[in-house]
Amino acid sequence: MSDYFMMQAQRTIYLPGTEGAILTFDVGTSALKTALFTPELELVALASVSYQARTQDGGVEMEPGDYLGAMKECVVSLGMPRKLQAIGITTQGETLIPVGKAGEALRRAIVWLDARAEQEAAQISRELDADTFYQTTGLPEINGALPLSKALWLKQREPDVFERTHQLLQLEDYIRLFLTGESTTHASLACSTGWLDIHTGDYWQTALDAAGIPRSLLPEILPSGAAVGKLTAQAARYLGLRAGTPVFTGAMDQTAAVLALATQENIAVETLGTAHVVAAVTDSPIFDPTKRVTIYRHALDGKYVCLPIGNTGGMALTWFLREFGMSGENYASLDRLAEMAAPGCNGVTFLPYLCGCVNPEPIHNARAGFFGAGLSSTRAEFARALLESAGYELKLFLELLREQGCSAERVCAIGGGAKSALWTQMRADISGRELIVPAVTEAASAGAALLAAWGAGVVPRGTYPAALIRERAVLQPNTDTAKAYARGYRRFYALFEALKSVYEKEGCF
Repeated sequence: MSDYFMMQAQRTIYLPGTEGAILTFDVGTSALKTALFTPELELVALASVSYQARTQDGGVEMEPGDYLGAMKECVVSLGMPRKLQAIGITTQGETLIPVGKAGEALRRAIVWLDARAEQEAAQISRELDADTFYQTTGLPEINGALPLSKALWLKQREPDVFERTHQLLQLEDYIRLFLTGESTTHASLACSTGWLDIHTGDYWQTALDAAGIPRSLLPEILPSGAAVGKLTAQAARYLGLRAGTPVFTGAMDQTAAVLALATQENIAVETLGTAHVVAAVTDSPIFDPTKRVTIYRHALDGKYVCLPIGNTGGMALTWFLREFGMSGENYASLDRLAEMAAPGCNGVTFLPYLCGCVNPEPIHNARAGFFGAGLSSTRAEFARALLESAGYELKLFLELLREQGCSAERVCAIGGGAKSALWTQMRADISGRELIVPAVTEAASAGAALLAAWGAGVVPRGTYPAALIRERAVLQPNTDTAKAYARGYRRFYALFEALKSVYEKEGCF
């Protein structure tokens, strides 16, 4: 176990323990959550363990054993019922782990945030046409974060590891291998790699050839919600579970959340966490000519997920509190401060590009900034401008989806941003859409549980239990603020257009 692993599990019990529960693991960037659901998909209990990635020389890595240790700690914390119906898993995409013939990890996991493989990405880009790549994979660009680039980086920078590699796995694949001894993946996860054809759901040989990656190093592709195998005696002893429990393929975390929440037509799912993402489900991949929309394979066969993405969401609030917050201030006090300012902030506007910009246009050198301040501007206006920027992004994302033929009349809001009533109402007002805060608090875990329940026959495939459909709050847009926010949105967009030439000028940033 590494020093980067934080052992203490945080536990919440929602309902008394139940037999026949479904167990899920949601393996995130900085924490792992383990949840228990009833066969009706009611959340019984939740435990989480935090960990920290290693950052060195531009890399972002994790000890694979830390993920397994977090799983064990959560299971011990929850206390398992005597019998589980099924185990489901959801994880981040793009994290790569090479394993040997015995299923052992050959090095630390290369986390999705790791973009060291930019040179390898450029090398692959010389072999693949950019438009063909987007039209085949749904990914807007070949970059250093893609497993396709990471695999070539591994081959060229760590040839001894690559030579011993039996399989190149993503994080969910590795967890399933540990649980069952079976090496598999699914298209809902593999679509984040750069080597999957999202039309066929199979590996794209042209991309593999461009990177020099043998297809034999990749696992078998199964549907989401498919039975992989049963919990082995070894894994059961380690976790303190009963051997023989069925394990099922899941979905990438963003897609799992969409599966659990987008149960009706014309609804988009907004995730406002570290980043800001809006997802809409379509019957076919709808490609944006300017490559501003990422397209994933859905966990449902024949469905796709279109995602406009903003690199900075709640991360901007964390940054603001760290650099400009008063002693003892937190997210709740930031809300109270922002509430003191009028809608539109008297012209103060925040462009949220702390980590570059994907939308309105992909510009890696874009930077954040406050604009429109005067001698009378207040700290409250700066705080509110920060929150309003997410509303302007949401409006932009919804307009972009509409241009692609995805009409979303309602928005289901999840993530940390949905916990703030002020911020959520603000986004409803700015976007002019009804925002729904679902009763489901752990959407990705619920999606993984639903797939496992379908696979195990606990819930008829294609049906949604009532627990997933309940709404905790429905916020209607306030027409009284419409004019102020319309001016604010025009200002937000005009500022980006005016600064594009600065962002793109060589040597400015």
